[in-house]
Amino acid sequence: MEQLDVVVIGGGQSGLTAAEALMREGLRPVVLEASDRTEGSWPQYYDSLTLFSPARFSALPGLPFGGDGDRYPHRDEVADYLRRYADRLGAEVRTRTRVVGVERDGGGFRVTTGDGRCIGAAGIVAATGAFGNPLRPVLPGQDGFAGEVAHAAHYRGPRPYTGKRVVVVGGGNTAVQVGYELAEAARVTLASHSLIRCV
Repeated sequence: MEQLDVVVIGGGQSGLTAAEALMREGLRPVVLEASDRTEGSWPQYYDSLTLFSPARFSALPGLPFGGDGDRYPHRDEVADYLRRYADRLGAEVRTRTRVVGVERDGGGFRVTTGDGRCIGAAGIVAATGAFGNPLRPVLPGQDGFAGEVAHAAHYRGPRPYTGKRVVVVGGGNTAVQVGYELAEAARVTLASHSLIRCV
């Protein structure tokens, strides 16, 4: 069984940043990414997504975004940036390597991949994010609701909602950005359990 210092599960921004921090401490992390690219979930997000903070505050350690630091980078620019970051990182990144199990093994861990391989590691960093397994709470009365219920993870753009009545549940950045975009095509209500702060 192959033995590694640290396995980082996930090659998006959290996994790549964790790998960079581990390397600064003299460790040799190996990043295992299920997809064929180190761009996290960014290509699957809605088409109009931009970062919620300016480029100057959104770069990962050691690689500026470049260009105007006051702009809000688009989804595709972020995906490209993450691929460039992985290329210059210097850590080993194994794409198309889905982790299906992690177990304690003596003083370390045993990682099992989708193709049945086992890898030993002294440490694990889980950086898989939640996009692939979105939380869908059951709302009171939902079983009798005749309309569509969709998670933001499945939203791409406003066209399917043209002329419809839409309630966007939540007050975070995604809810506000999606609600704002939908308002150009649909009648939108933003429902939040707390006050939405505009800065």
